[in-house]
Amino acid sequence: MRPKKKKAVPDTLTNKLFIDFQKLFRCMDFGRSLHGRNPVLTFRQMQVLSFFNESDTVHISEVSRKLNMSIQSVNNLVKRLEVMGYVERTQNEHDKRLSDIRFTAKGLAGFNMFRAEQLGFLSLLLQQLDAAERKAALEAVECAASLFQKAVMNASHKEAACAGG
Repeated sequence: MRPKKKKAVPDTLTNKLFIDFQKLFRCMDFGRSLHGRNPVLTFRQMQVLSFFNESDTVHISEVSRKLNMSIQSVNNLVKRLEVMGYVERTQNEHDKRLSDIRFTAKGLAGFNMFRAEQLGFLSLLLQQLDAAERKAALEAVECAASLFQKAVMNASHKEAACAGG
């Protein structure tokens, strides 16, 4: 029998962090370039596409592991992105069990437009800060991203260990 998961009880720090994240997200104007265009991407689809910031080729197993989602869920997201014409899937040359996911020309153009829009917006925000504030903001965000990635990976490893044992 699997042990029951403890239900997390938000404390003051958790609530403050949540509110601060919401403030950050409200400041960002995600998808302005996509307004009025169909189909508009879902949050999960954008998460999958965000992996292309780091690599030209993405693998479903990697996305599954890093987002702590089932391979089937990620596969379904990729299928929808394929139908919309944003990505294409080819067999990996070195490991036939893997599929390489890459942008199509349409997907790359849309992604580059979205990325340029976000970079421009961030640039405008950063121009309003002095050098010390920009440095502090960058260090804080880098630290937060690293800590949260580490926590997500630890949680997914613990969950896998509990499911397997």
